Amino acid sequence: MNDTPDRSTTWADALRRPWTALCAAAVVLGPAAHTASALMQANAAPLRHAPTPHRRL
Repeated sequence: MNDTPDRSTTWADALRRPWTALCAAAVVLGPAAHTASALMQANAAPLRHAPTPHRRL
């Protein structure tokens, strides 16, 4: 007799739980939102031009 649950049943039960779906969405969307925010800040910043050295002729 085998008392351990079937592995496919355990995964299927876990995927049906709302907290599992919420955590999975946070793992996927969290870094993407952070990256998008950083890119938006970088694009909104004024351009910084490096000073050009003056040439003496």
